[in-house]
Amino acid sequence: MNAVLLTMLMLCGEDPAASRVATPDSVEKQNSEAAFKMTREAARNYEFQMRGVDQPVELREQPILRWSNSERGQVYGNVFLWTHRGWPVVVGSLFKWFSPFTHMSHEFHSLSLGEIAAKNDLREVWRSTQPGVVFAPIPDAPAAAANPAARLAQMRQLARQFTARSVDREGLKLELRQLAQPVYRYEVEKDATDLLDGALFVFVQGTDPDVWLLIEAVPAAGQAAARWQYAVARMNSIEINVEHNEKPAWHCDALPFREVVTLHKLPYTSFKIDKP
Repeated sequence: MNAVLLTMLMLCGEDPAASRVATPDSVEKQNSEAAFKMTREAARNYEFQMRGVDQPVELREQPILRWSNSERGQVYGNVFLWTHRGWPVVVGSLFKWFSPFTHMSHEFHSLSLGEIAAKNDLREVWRSTQPGVVFAPIPDAPAAAANPAARLAQMRQLARQFTARSVDREGLKLELRQLAQPVYRYEVEKDATDLLDGALFVFVQGTDPDVWLLIEAVPAAGQAAARWQYAVARMNSIEINVEHNEKPAWHCDALPFREVVTLHKLPYTSFKIDKP
């Protein structure tokens, strides 16, 4: 600030330091960036292993979704994905509270068809022997297109046929919003014979993820074109209902907190990390 401007501000009775007071927007940006650094560092400390696969699955360094939820408080999160051969295996939403709490939470869901085990700093912290997801054919879906761009358009259209609603522990029902674009497009290997294409969609509250929708194109026995299938995974411990064209497609009951945050044996699990 030059001397002339400083003198003018002082003569007008204004404090030059006032312009440096943090605004709500700047505080939000600072908290968001602080949460990003903490969650990415935390994500790097996890190692996931699929049964029967020698190598650990690969962490994608950049989050597939950055979110906040002002309805619940000052909380900022990042969603990380661990993949194998380009297929999603584990999805994790790691977030930091700034108000009314100060802790971090790390929640994960297995997207694997088999057993998954997790280590944090070389110590096993989670093992689920159940399938993380179960796929079913999408009713009345067209054959998968041969062109990748056309398949993406198909997947977006198919995803819009699904709706999701959560029911909290007090019985309050909430329609969840589906993001228009997939948060992840499978990176399928060219020589893959058991999968043609796939994408991961999400239903959110605000931008906070509550439900994952996987849509895949897989070879169909005796048919030239691949067929479409779907699976659903929760990212919340409350009750969730998913419909396809207004018909029930998937449901999960609310989970006891003990099973989620203490036992760590289900496909969905969560960890609380106390932070100042």
